[in-house]
Amino acid sequence: MDEGMIFVMIILFAFVLPIVIYGTWTSHKKDMAKLNASLNDSEKNNLKNELAAMKSRLEVLEAIVTDKKYQLSEEISSLHKAQRSSIN
Repeated sequence: MDEGMIFVMIILFAFVLPIVIYGTWTSHKKDMAKLNASLNDSEKNNLKNELAAMKSRLEVLEAIVTDKKYQLSEEISSLHKAQRSSIN
């Protein structure tokens, strides 16, 4: 090998190869950041859906608890418990 070829090889390994490696690494990091962002959006959508389901369940429970029949049933049950404890 002549000195010119050795010089070119040194330049390739010393400057070009690290630049290519760095470029590939940063590109990979950007792709991973995009993937994480999309996963985060997916997680956000899952949480929004879960929150909507919980709100719906809460509305149903509020309707049950505020229903007069439920309140009357609770009062009767409470009176039965009080009556049993006073007998014992």
